[in-house]
Amino acid sequence: MRIWIGFIALLLGGMPPPQAAYAQQSVALAPIVQVTIAPQRVVVGQKITLSVLVLAPNYMTSPPELPDFQVRNAVTRQLQSVNTSEQRDGLPYAGVRFEYAISPQEPGSYAVAGQSVRIIYAAEPPAAREVALALPHVSFEAFIPGAASALRPFVSANSLTAEQDVKRSSDPLKAGDAVTRTITIRAEGTPAMLLPPQQFPSVDGLKLYPAQPTLEDKVDGRSDVMTSTRVDSATYMVERAGDYSLPSVDIGWWNVGSGKVEQARLEAVPLKGILTSAATDSASLSRSGQGWMWDSVVDFIVDNWMTVLLLAAIAAGVAWFAPRVARRVAAGLHRRHQAYLQSEAFAFSRLRRAIRHRDAKVSYYALLEWLSHLNATQPPITAGAFKAIARDPELDRQLDAIESELFGNRHNLAHWSPRRLLHQLVAARRRLRPRVRSRATTGLPPRLNPLGTPKVAAYRKPAR
Repeated sequence: MRIWIGFIALLLGGMPPPQAAYAQQSVALAPIVQVTIAPQRVVVGQKITLSVLVLAPNYMTSPPELPDFQVRNAVTRQLQSVNTSEQRDGLPYAGVRFEYAISPQEPGSYAVAGQSVRIIYAAEPPAAREVALALPHVSFEAFIPGAASALRPFVSANSLTAEQDVKRSSDPLKAGDAVTRTITIRAEGTPAMLLPPQQFPSVDGLKLYPAQPTLEDKVDGRSDVMTSTRVDSATYMVERAGDYSLPSVDIGWWNVGSGKVEQARLEAVPLKGILTSAATDSASLSRSGQGWMWDSVVDFIVDNWMTVLLLAAIAAGVAWFAPRVARRVAAGLHRRHQAYLQSEAFAFSRLRRAIRHRDAKVSYYALLEWLSHLNATQPPITAGAFKAIARDPELDRQLDAIESELFGNRHNLAHWSPRRLLHQLVAARRRLRPRVRSRATTGLPPRLNPLGTPKVAAYRKPAR
């Protein structure tokens, strides 16, 4: 009996305490990182899925820190992350599975290397330990199918559609009007960044103002299907009359599902019958109806109040004493008023009113209408021609800001000042109006056509 008791005591003395055994096991365990990539070969523009499994003994005290997996010439976006747990060698491991979609932009070999993950886990609960583990090297290949080698640029998708929208500032178009062409491409199964950008060609006689493109990606949370949209637009400003055409657009793309090249076509946009008159949008300038008429009457009275008072007094007297004369005077006043409505002064008053109301579009078209009455530039009458003859840098900046707001980049607008623009226009008007008068009244030199009756020399008999 004593022999058995001694043997049992020897075995118990040689075994470590249970807590010490658990600690030794925990020290021997380490986190695990596994990286997989599928498929190994993919069409340019399509995605491969990078899966990263991070496991730690016991549990992690904070989420693991992973790199963003940005690969050169590829678009990377994070997909879902799922918590997981499992048993390894009878011990519990907890972790997270991360997934990333990588879409290559060019054919060639790609590699994910030189990355590491930072993990903080409970090595000896509740004590935590922090480690940084290098990720295994993985690679994949991107290619362009031989049947699509002629596509420039190459675009692959499950589906792709294109549509265009054309907006005109007036109908019919006139010199100075604007036409905005917007092209929208929608695709499924490829990022918007990889959709083909649209190059709007320049057209002689039309001034081009391209805008910044708009890109949008949407992912269905259930099916993980990506739908992308790219919107390109440009504004063409008519510089002179004539017939024009915005060229058609052909977009070739590779259908991943059918394995064939398909075409999306947008028809050409004809711009015919553009008039030669200055681009005044009569509809926009006359929207206020009777308000414009009353404003014109008030402006006429303010600019010619002495003449109005005198004519009113004369008209009242003539109407009292001679109705026939009164009717003639009234007809003359009507003609004078109509002439004023067609005059440069009235056009400038409308321009001044539009600027004070801070309406960029109405101000721009009112400017072109005033220039047609000013006769300071040769046809075609455009803002560019006016800037060239005015030679005012501040005026150029204000007009460029209005053109940028109306026809240019709406994401990066240059603000214009109504007060500065009106001040510079008034100064330019003072300089340019005398030239017009002097040019209009220039005649033959007086010495070539003297006034009055010439004196005839007295008759003298010739000497004999």
